[in-house]
Parts: sequence; structure tokens; C-alpha cells
Amino acid sequence: MDINAILDKLRATKHKGEYSKYKNAFLKLCAFLDIKLSIDIQSELDNMISEKKKKHRKLKTVKLPYIQKQIRGIRDKKLRLSFDTMLNTGLRVSELSQIKKEDCFFFDDDRMELTFIAKGGKQEKVFVQREKDKNFFNALSSFIDTCKDDEKIFYSSSYLQARAKEKGFSCHDLRRAFAKVTYRDCKDINTVQRLLRHSNIKNTKLYLKSKVKLT
Repeated sequence: MDINAILDKLRATKHKGEYSKYKNAFLKLCAFLDIKLSIDIQSELDNMISEKKKKHRKLKTVKLPYIQKQIRGIRDKKLRLSFDTMLNTGLRVSELSQIKKEDCFFFDDDRMELTFIAKGGKQEKVFVQREKDKNFFNALSSFIDTCKDDEKIFYSSSYLQARAKEKGFSCHDLRRAFAKVTYRDCKDINTVQRLLRHSNIKNTKLYLKSKVKLT
């Protein structure tokens, strides 16, 4: 393996994301072949990323009515409810996909509590209320009843992300839409921040300026 040629290729890489991907592949190959890199080379690899540019993707605008139409057209009830739950609660797809029947609690048939391990490892919970969307509440309640106690309610993160992409939106667009709808209804950014579980309100502001449009 010509290490110098590989280093030249890495030096020529322009964007941080591509550089990180190729650098990690190079390091794994070195480990597999039991090749020991010098301290100077390791230091250069660590410092090289500071010279790279961040590649900005142009985000495509997506409208909430379009997303809702795509979700309504899904025949797979489990898939439809997975998307609807993210749209109604603001859950991240990684949070939604871990929820089991034993993580769901009901209060007087009017409110449902879903518990999960959030980003950062902290246990969190969100609520689904009948008065907000009766049809969704009833559909989700009935579906949960059909699941086993140790069974995950929704599909996996990778599956949901792939199916969302096929429909022309992303799972995170559902969280962005939740943020914008909540702010439209309450006009209180602090409430949105609390429901999204953001530690920094700057992140909440980014959601409210996102590519998702309500109309």
C-alpha cells in the first residue's frame, strides 16, 4: 500500500465530510493490515480536517400539507402511525423507534404517555392527548393494544428514514413541522423549546426557520 499516495489524496480532499469518511477508512485498513503510522502522520491526519471546508447542502422546501397527504395515503397502519406519532409529538426517529408497549401509559382514556431514552441518555416522556386529535389518539391506542408487552410499537429508524425519503420528506421534517405548528398555535417559543427538549433556545429558533412550510 502506497501510504504517501493515500496522504496526497487526503490532502486534496476539499470537504470535511468526505475527508472524515476517507480518513476513517484509511485508518481501518491500516489497523486491518497491522500498519503502524508514525506520530507525524497521525498528527497531520488530525490537523488536516481544519483545512477542509464544510459542504453545505441546499435543503429542499417541503410543505406540511404535502407531508400529511403522503402519510394519509400509506396503507401500512404501523408505518402510517409511526409518521403520525412523530408529527404529533415531535419525537426524533431514534426516540420513537425504541418505544415498546410497556413504555406506554394511559390516563383516564384521555391522555397517553410515551417514555423513552432521549438524546444524551436521559429518560424523557411525551404526551398524546385525545382532545388534540381524537382520530389519531384512538388509532394509536387501538394499535398499541394489539402489541405484545416487550414488542416495539413502531418501525426501526433506518426503515422509517428510507420510507420517508421515498415519500419526499425526512423523518426530521416531521419534528420541524411539529415545532412550527406548536409555535403557530401558542406563539410562545419557550413552550416549543420545552416540548422539543432543547437545552439551547438557538436550536429551537433554527427549527422555526426551517425548510418546512405550513402552507
